[in-house]
Parts: sequence; structure tokens; C-alpha cells
Amino acid sequence: MHQRLNMPSKLSGRSVTALVSCFSRSERVKPVPSRGTTADARTASCHSRVLSLFKVGSPAAAIAAYRDLVKAGISPPHSSMISLIQCFSLTQKPKYCFSVAALIFKCGHPVDTFLLNLLLKALCTNSYLDEALDLFRQIGSRWISPDLFTYNTLIRGLIKEKRMDLAMELWREMDQGELRPNLVSYTILIDGLSKNGMVEEASLLLEKMRSKGVDADVVVYSALISGLCDAGKVGRGLELFEEMLENGICPNVITYTCLINGLSKAGNWGKIRKLLDGMAKQGIKPDVFTYTGLIDGLCKEGKENEAMKMLNLMLEKGVKPSKVTYNVLINHLCKAGKVADAFAFLERMRSSGDAPDVVTYNTLILGLCEGNKMREVDKLFDEMLDGRCGVEPNIMTFNTIIHWLCKRGDVSRALDLQRLMVHNGYNCNLMTYNLLIGGLVKVWKFDEAMLLQKDMIDKGLKPNSFTYSIMINELSKLGKVEDAEKLLCEMEIHELSPSLLDYNTLLAAMSKGSNTKKMMNLYNEMCKKVTPDVVSFTSLIDGTSRVGDFEAVEQLFSDMIRQGLTPDLITYSTMIDGYAKSGKLENAKMLFEQMISNGLSPDSAIYNALLQGFKENGNIGEIIGLVHHMARNLVSIDAKLVYTILDCLDSDVDRNYLFKELHNLNNESSKDAFSFQELTNILQKSSSQLRLSAA
Repeated sequence: MHQRLNMPSKLSGRSVTALVSCFSRSERVKPVPSRGTTADARTASCHSRVLSLFKVGSPAAAIAAYRDLVKAGISPPHSSMISLIQCFSLTQKPKYCFSVAALIFKCGHPVDTFLLNLLLKALCTNSYLDEALDLFRQIGSRWISPDLFTYNTLIRGLIKEKRMDLAMELWREMDQGELRPNLVSYTILIDGLSKNGMVEEASLLLEKMRSKGVDADVVVYSALISGLCDAGKVGRGLELFEEMLENGICPNVITYTCLINGLSKAGNWGKIRKLLDGMAKQGIKPDVFTYTGLIDGLCKEGKENEAMKMLNLMLEKGVKPSKVTYNVLINHLCKAGKVADAFAFLERMRSSGDAPDVVTYNTLILGLCEGNKMREVDKLFDEMLDGRCGVEPNIMTFNTIIHWLCKRGDVSRALDLQRLMVHNGYNCNLMTYNLLIGGLVKVWKFDEAMLLQKDMIDKGLKPNSFTYSIMINELSKLGKVEDAEKLLCEMEIHELSPSLLDYNTLLAAMSKGSNTKKMMNLYNEMCKKVTPDVVSFTSLIDGTSRVGDFEAVEQLFSDMIRQGLTPDLITYSTMIDGYAKSGKLENAKMLFEQMISNGLSPDSAIYNALLQGFKENGNIGEIIGLVHHMARNLVSIDAKLVYTILDCLDSDVDRNYLFKELHNLNNESSKDAFSFQELTNILQKSSSQLRLSAA
């Protein structure tokens, strides 16, 4: 009787355990005797068909051919079953691989490292990493010795899932054992480290590779160069490129593309031209990725015309733009506010035979949202929804529109869209709920926000740190400090760690009140979990100066500097304002001089605070001195500061006339603020008693 496959309903721990049991008994199983010559000929024919289909890349057809073989009563040969495991792996059915492996065992065929590696590859390729590690630990350490392919397969799978700690642990185990990593092993890990931003570790591994006598090839160099460029270390990438050339290793199109993309981000077009010349001399033609990277870099620098020329050059050279190329251009045109040009490009894309995808439409919708063209958004979205454009919306489409509706305060429409989303069979994700919760809190609909959060939890979605951050941020801005504090406590109950931003937002809200004890308690709690920054200290200084506790202000300022933090313009502005309002003008003046000596330029708020303080103190000499300082430094001033100067100087100038003249000058020079020189000129024209010199 022919052997049947027992197909498991799902891959489970029991599947691994059962197979381990098979491996443990493998030495006691006797091979099945071979059949007669007639059967052999028939078997060979069927087996040949299975193998042919597998080799031409038709795993599903190979599986069907195997089933025909079984139905005909022909016992499959070992090589057919091996091919079948590979087919199930390629068709994302790793659970069936275990059934075939069990059948191999029952037929008495070899149960060896090769079979173990096939099963591990099937599991890793389909993201069953825990099961793969379980199988490796139970079998590899007891019955079958793993080889380099075993370790390489597992390390590649772990890197794919970004489980770098486990990948490194397996690497050390392999490196310290009897096996010696080969070129493939080093390539896998250097590529993985580079792609995960661990370029220093990748560089050290390259050095170790050399010391072990393993020569790096173009793939290894390209992987590390790519990682360095992605990390913004293009200079080191170029050094490695030169090293490649010195070692006689010819770069390929991937090497050049990585460097060109890195240089385009840095805006170094001179070196890009040299690289393109180098490519031409070596007979290497830029591919679609090279051109797309160049077009993206030009667009990011606002060089849309040059980007279009690059696209035309690409077409002249016979390189067909990809969807990504078109999407890059459409994205940048939308960001530049050239939505009409973006739609023209959409038509060009269609006419060239490249059907736009959901990314294209999502990009256009985002561009329309940013341009506040919600009617056009509705029109384009309706086309997607009813199938007129041949592209269905995805969750990102809905979330993009919901985000902009909430940003505009149109939360009712955003909620309507969410209901439409559910009605059409889309599942809301965490981002959908976060956007809606944030939108509701922003318009003071706290009860509805909490109900939506409950609905999210009922749907099996756990609030994340971002969910809480949105609510804490909005509640703090609205002065609802107690509600924001409750949410901060709730985060800890759910084992979520509040971020520095969460604490800073709440500290800023508390600083506006008078309960500095509560604010300092939050700060002390914060220090146990995160490191305070300049923003944290500035809020604390603001809160303590508001209640007149300048001893605490000075202590906080000292603590801040002692922790290696540099006060910024807002810190100085907060302190100067506090001192000036409390009549501590000497302290305010000292800080004013200190900030200038530290290379910071005072803004209108600081000048305003000092002038108000001098006026309250009746110190006209200080006022005139500061006004002359502003004139010498050609300070840009706003309307509030103009009023303060006029009040301080007791000027009887017609203020309507003054602002009319200033706005006329402002429009002529296309500036956002008034210059002090403009103010003094007008003041002196209108009042012969007032004499201010910019000298």
C-alpha cells in the first residue's frame, strides 16, 4: 500500500516534538526494499516530472504532480520527497514539511543534516523562528551535528526578524566551536548588522574576517557601504570604496547606487558626477534604483527641474522608471504644493503603461490634505472606494484622511469615516484609534475619547505609549493636569514607560500653576526613569519663578549646568522675565549679558521683559541704553515690543500712523518683522523731541 501524507491543520510544538522522536529512532529504521524494474521506470518518470516542475519555479504544480504520483500507488523516491519539502517551503506551507519528513523517516530514507537544514530553512523562511530554534536545540545538539549551512540559515532568519541578540549569540556559538564561519556566514551577519544600523559592529566584523584569512568580496563591501551611507557616514563609505579598488575588487551597480544615494542626501553632487563617470568607464550602467535615488535626492533639495531632466535621461538610456520612481516624483511635487503637476504626472504614469498603485493614490491624497483641498480628497477617495481608478484604499488611506480631519477639528467627519471603514470590512488599527482619540481630546470630548479607548481594548488592541502620549499632551495643553496625571499612573499599571516628552508636557502644564511641590515630586519621580533635558529644567524654572522662589530657580539653573546641559534662548527668556517682573533687575541684566557672551541673540520677548522691568523701576537711563543697544544690533521687533518702547519713552506718536508706516515698509521688504532702524526713522520724523540714534 502506498504511503499517505498526514497533513497537520497547523504547525505546533507537538509537530516539532514528534519529529524529534523520529530523529531519535532514525538509526533503528531499516530501509524499504526497492521495487521491481517496471515500477522503477514508472517512478522515475513521475519523479522526473516533479523535479522539472520544481526547477522551473512552479512549486504548486510540483505538489499537484506529487499527489498524482501517490494516487497512482507509486511510492515516492527520496529525492521527490526532498523536492516536496522545498515546494511546501516556497508555497508558505511549512507545516506540511513536517509530514513529508515523517514520511521520509517511515520509508527508511536517510535522516541527516541535509534534511534538518531543509526543515530549518522552511521554518525560518516562513517566520517560525521559535520552532526552528527548538528543533535545532533538540536535534542538533543530540543526534545530528549541525554544519555551517545550519547556523547560516538560523542567523539569516533571526536577522530577518530583527532578533539581533539571538543572532549574535548563535554566531558566537558557531565561532567558538569546531565550525569556522565562511564567506557566506560573514556576509549574512555584516549585511544584517549594517541594515540594523549597527555599522560599528559590522566594521569590526570585517576586520575580524580579514584576520581569519577570509577575503571580503563585493557583496560584503557593498553591504557595509550601504549601512554606513544609511547612517549618514558617507565619508567612511567612500573610504571603504577606495579600499575596495586598492584590493582589486570591482564595485558593481549596487555599490555605486548605495554611495550615490548617500551623497545625494548630503547634497554632494560633485562627487556623484565623479562616481557616475567611474561607472561609465567600467561599463556599469546605472539601473532604475540608481536613477530613482538621484531623482529623490534632487527633489529633496528642491531641484525639481533637474529631477525631471534626470527622469528624461533615464528614459533616453532605455531604463524604464518603476512605480517607486513615479511615486517619488509625485510625493515631492505634492510636498512642494504642486498638486496639479502631480496629477499630470499620474496621467503620464498611466499613459506609459504603469498602473498607479495604492502608494501613488495615498501620496496624492496626502498632498491634497496638506494643501487643505478636502473636496478634491473626497473626490479621489470616492474613485478609489467605488473602483473607478482600479485601486482600492488601504488602512493608510483611511488613516491619512482621518488624521487631517482631526487636525482641522472636524472630528465628526473623521468618526463617520471610521464607521464607513468598518462597514466596508476594514479593521481599524492602533493608529486609527490614536488619531481619533487625539482628535476628540483636542475638541474637549473627553468622555467620547475614553469610550473609544474602551472600544479599542474590546477589539483586542492594547493602548500603547503613543495612545497615552496623545491624551497626556492634549489634556496638559488644556490645563487638565489631574486627568493627565491619572493617565501617567495608568501607563505604569499597564507596564508602559512614560517618555521624556510625556513628563515634559505635564511639567510644562504644572509650571503654569502654583503647586510647585507637586511639580517637584513629578520631577523626582521622572529622574528615576528618564534623564531630564533643557526643556524639563526650563519648565521647573518657570514654575518656581512664578511663585517667587528664586533660591530654587538658581539651584535648578546650577543643577542644569552641572548635568552638562546648555541653557537655550527659552531658558534665559524664562529666567529674565521672572527676575524682571520681581524687580530683580540686576540678576536679569547679568543673565542678559551672560547669554550674549554665550553666543545667543536675545529675542523680542527678552527685550520686552527688560524694558517693562526698567519702566516699573523708573530707570529711564537703562531704557535708553537698551533701546540704543537694539538700534546698534538692528534687532527685528514685533508689534508688542513697539508698544512697549512707545510706553517706555512716553512718546505721543499717533500709533495708527506708526503701524501703517511700519507695515508699508514691511510689505516693501517682504520681511516678517520690523527693523529697529525703521522704527527710529519714523519716530524721529513724527516727533522732533525724540532723538534716537542707531550709531
